[in-house]
Amino acid sequence: MQNSIGFKDILTKEASMAHTPIVQKLKISIPIIQRDYAQCRKDVAIIRDKFLDDIFNRLDKEENLFLDFVYGSIEDDKFIPIDGQQRLTTLFLLHLYFAKKEKKECEYLKNFTYETRSSSREFCERLVNVDIYFTKDKISPDIKDSSWFMPFWENDPTVKSMLVMLDAIHDKFKNSNFYDRLENIKFSFLELKE
Repeated sequence: MQNSIGFKDILTKEASMAHTPIVQKLKISIPIIQRDYAQCRKDVAIIRDKFLDDIFNRLDKEENLFLDFVYGSIEDDKFIPIDGQQRLTTLFLLHLYFAKKEKKECEYLKNFTYETRSSSREFCERLVNVDIYFTKDKISPDIKDSSWFMPFWENDPTVKSMLVMLDAIHDKFKNSNFYDRLENIKFSFLELKE
């Protein structure tokens, strides 16, 4: 796990690429060329559940989980992933979920954004700024019923997938407080020019 880093570290600290130290915190910007976040599709449900099971088991045992390489480029203060977007989005949602649930500061999550379409970007921004309630079996109905939620967002495949993933995260982690353990999830990222 040489030069491995956690999701929060990229957004809040100096990060270290495989060969290049970064001397500033970065924003993560999912570029227009990337496909939508695809975790709500039926054909990925088994993969989604296995991924969440792996994360749960490692966090529950306070073990590290290495998520391999994320590839991309750095432009100014943005890390633009070319490979790893699905994992990074899931990590964004995990950080959001536990930060909101455990009442932790999560302003750093404003540095994660989608450029694929404005509705995805706006939804991510709103999620960071609003309260989420964890008292029901699913949290997406309350999000969709909120005054800030725009009905046309339900036509955005990324937003739909994020809502499905938030419900899956809630189903798996509702009895857990793992915010401080999220730093155990690491990956390495490699700038394409390297």
